[in-house]
This record gives sequence, structure tokens and C-alpha cells, in this order.
Amino acid sequence: MPDTRDLEARVIKLQRNTAALLSLLGGDDDEKLRFWEILKGITTPAEYKLVAHSLDVMQAQVDQVEFAARSIEATAKEMGRVRAG
Repeated sequence: MPDTRDLEARVIKLQRNTAALLSLLGGDDDEKLRFWEILKGITTPAEYKLVAHSLDVMQAQVDQVEFAARSIEATAKEMGRVRAG
């Protein structure tokens, strides 16, 4: 199991940096919310593409493992036939 402490620290750092950025902008809560919505609108498509790419990579890896397992199975069956024959 991976150590999640690093990930947790990175999330906390991001939260603090975002809060600091919003406080630097000044303005009231509505202006901060508007800025946040603009920022999300810019980053969300990029995040979607990143997640979609990661899923494609993971699927390709699963496909490779499945192919390898089927090949091993076929080879094992063939070896069993050769030994029996």
C-alpha cells in the first residue's frame, strides 16, 4: 500500500496556497467566488484530459496483462499436451 502522508501534505499545501491567493485578491466573498469559478473553468478541462489519459494508460496495461495471462495459459496447455503425448 502506498504511503499517503505525502499526498495528504500536498493537498493541505494546495489548500493553504489557494486560500492565501484568494486573500491576496481582496474583494468580498462574491468576487472571490467569481475568481474561483473562473479558475475552475480554466483548469477543469485540463484535469479531465489528464484523468482520461490516465484511464487510457491503465486500460492499456490491463489489456497487456490479460494478453500475457492468456499466452501463458495457452503455452501451459500446449506443454501439458506435449508431455502427455
